[in-house]
Amino acid sequence: MIDRSSAPLAAKKALFQIPQTEKFSLENGIEVYFTHKNNLPIVYLSAVTSAGSKFDSPDKVGTAYLTSLLIDEGAGEFNSLQLSNEFEKLGSMFHVSANQDNIGFSLLTLAENFERSLYLLGSVLTKPRFEQPDFDREKKKVQDKLLQLKDEAGYIASSVLEKLVFRNTYYEFPEIGLAETVSQISNEDVKNFYRNGFSGNATKFFIAGNLDSEELRKTLNAQIGSWVSSSASELAFNYPQRSQTQYYIVDKKESAQSEIRIGHISKKRNVSDFYATRIMNSILGGQFSSRINLNLREDKGFTYGAGSNFNYYANAGLFEVQTAVNLQNTAAAVKEIFKELNGIRSGITEKEIEFAKSYLIKQYPSRFETFSQIAKNVESLVIHSLPLDELKVYEEKLYSVTYEEVRQSALENIFLDEMFVVICGEKESVAKQLKDELGVDAVELTHEGNLIK
Repeated sequence: MIDRSSAPLAAKKALFQIPQTEKFSLENGIEVYFTHKNNLPIVYLSAVTSAGSKFDSPDKVGTAYLTSLLIDEGAGEFNSLQLSNEFEKLGSMFHVSANQDNIGFSLLTLAENFERSLYLLGSVLTKPRFEQPDFDREKKKVQDKLLQLKDEAGYIASSVLEKLVFRNTYYEFPEIGLAETVSQISNEDVKNFYRNGFSGNATKFFIAGNLDSEELRKTLNAQIGSWVSSSASELAFNYPQRSQTQYYIVDKKESAQSEIRIGHISKKRNVSDFYATRIMNSILGGQFSSRINLNLREDKGFTYGAGSNFNYYANAGLFEVQTAVNLQNTAAAVKEIFKELNGIRSGITEKEIEFAKSYLIKQYPSRFETFSQIAKNVESLVIHSLPLDELKVYEEKLYSVTYEEVRQSALENIFLDEMFVVICGEKESVAKQLKDELGVDAVELTHEGNLIK
């Protein structure tokens, strides 16, 4: 008979093994990171080219984004429709994306169709057509999308915060561009961007799948080993000067909600206190039971969700708190957020730290369930200049973080007097609340983050 008067003993902790990743270089110097995974007959490939929007000319921001949309609209002997049909016949899924740092290419295919799919990818990388009708169509789509984004308060608040935090640096603009800059981009600009930014040594491959390592090496050399490398360009990043906390309003007429973003610049990913900061942020706003969410959602009922993040770029970081609240609770929500920011700096309990560690460690294996997750985790290490064994010591490093390290992380990564507070909502109501309840005056900005003249 089972004795239900006492709790059962905990089972022995299951061992989680991180897949081994092999690094090698092709004949033309392209770096390849391969993780063998054979439980399914599929392959996932991510090719990352250092040609993100930070390389855009300031007066033509959006060039990298347009390049990412156009690069697979016909390549080599295939026009746009033919190329799409070729991938479809193979059952392969192909996608191109862009961010501030990189343009990324993802390919998911059956192992038996990998060689042919790689040939198609190689054509996209090395022989894009960039035909004028395709350019005209995709540029119009971007311009239409920018018009739509002018009505999305969450996007507006986030992009304005980035502009303020990263002012006068190449991270201040959204990768999609701005209406006035996209209108200036020509097809020749896209071709020049490709010629200047795309080469073998500017691209790295991250592959996970059911392939033999030697056969993979031969296939890659045959398909893309002749892609010419050039002198890679690196852009220096100059951290903007810190400034005192300032409040900003972006008017969203007749809006029933306010989108709130509060943040400042932060460290890069490859710093010694990353793990302590991860635990600290988990307590502050990085999980459902975090202080910020429990306060604003569960206690006050201001929102359906609120949280905080440290977002890492290749050359900088951004600390951000974000939420959307009812218009009438805007100032009260801001006040409570600052209360929690102050609280995390003044006190953390051992119980909170242990819970955060358990949460982060237990969710870790789920980050390696799919082929794409494995490749993307390795990709993140390389982008942030971290050693490959970082994935294997992640749990150990989290577990070994001390109370004092977490406390110190809050003091060294959360700066109450250097926050940019951006609120996208109904101007008159928000401004009055801020003045009456917090005693602060807010600066009004346009939807692009510029001062109202």
